[in-house]
Amino acid sequence: MDKLKTMEEYWDIRSDGFSKGVLDELNEKHGYWKEKMSGLLKDAPEGRVLDIGCGPGIFTIILSELGYGVTAFDFSSEMLAEAKKNAESYGVKAEFMQGDAQNLPFEDGSFAVVVSRNLTWNLEQPERAYREWLRVLKPGGIIINCDGNHYSHYYREEYRLEREQPEYKDGHNPEYLKNIDVSIIDDIARELPLSKELRPTWDISFLINEGVGYAGAEIMRKEFTDAEGIKHSIIKNFILKAQRA
Repeated sequence: MDKLKTMEEYWDIRSDGFSKGVLDELNEKHGYWKEKMSGLLKDAPEGRVLDIGCGPGIFTIILSELGYGVTAFDFSSEMLAEAKKNAESYGVKAEFMQGDAQNLPFEDGSFAVVVSRNLTWNLEQPERAYREWLRVLKPGGIIINCDGNHYSHYYREEYRLEREQPEYKDGHNPEYLKNIDVSIIDDIARELPLSKELRPTWDISFLINEGVGYAGAEIMRKEFTDAEGIKHSIIKNFILKAQRA
C-alpha cells in the first residue's frame, strides 16, 4: 500500500477524535485565530480562499466568519465530513472537496488565498504541492502555512533531547486518540522529506526560488536545558506567509 493511501486511512480513523481536539482549540483560541488571520490577509486580493488539508475545518470556520468564500479541501473523506459538520454547527457555509494537495483540480489563478495547517509535513512531494498552490493563486495572492518541525527528532539531536525533558508532550493527546496506533504515522513520517529539513528555512528558501514576491514566518520556539545544563532553543512551530508576485 502506498504512503498516500495509508495516510488517508489513518486520518479517516483519527477524524472523530482529531475533530474534538480542534473544536476544543477553536473554543479556546477563537478570538486569537480570527485576529491573526485578519491581520495576515489584510493585503490579500479579493477572491475565494482554498483551505488545503482542512481537517476538521478550523480555518474554514474562521475565514468564513471573516467573510471569505472558502473551498475546504482534504484527502480524507472522514475529515471532510467532520469539517462540514463543524461548519454547520458554527452557522457558516463552505464548499467541500476531496483531493490531493499535490495535484489540485483547479484552474490557474482560481484563489486569492491558500491556507494550510499541519499538512505539509505529511506530504511526499512538498515541492510539487507548493508549486500547485502558487499556480492556483491570483497575482498578489497569499499563502498562509501553519506547520512545525514535528518529526525532526529522527534527524536532529536537539529535537531528540527535547523529548527527554520531564515536561515533554508529543502532541498525541490520549483524550482524542481512542486507542489509535500512532506508530503508523510516526513510521511514515520518518521517511517523509520534510522530516529531514529544518523549517521554515526550507519553505522560505524554496518559495523565494520559485519567484514569490515575499516569504517570511512568525516562529514559535521551545527553550529547555538538557541534563548537562546546556540551554537549547528550537523551532517548534511557525506561521509562514508568502505572497505571489
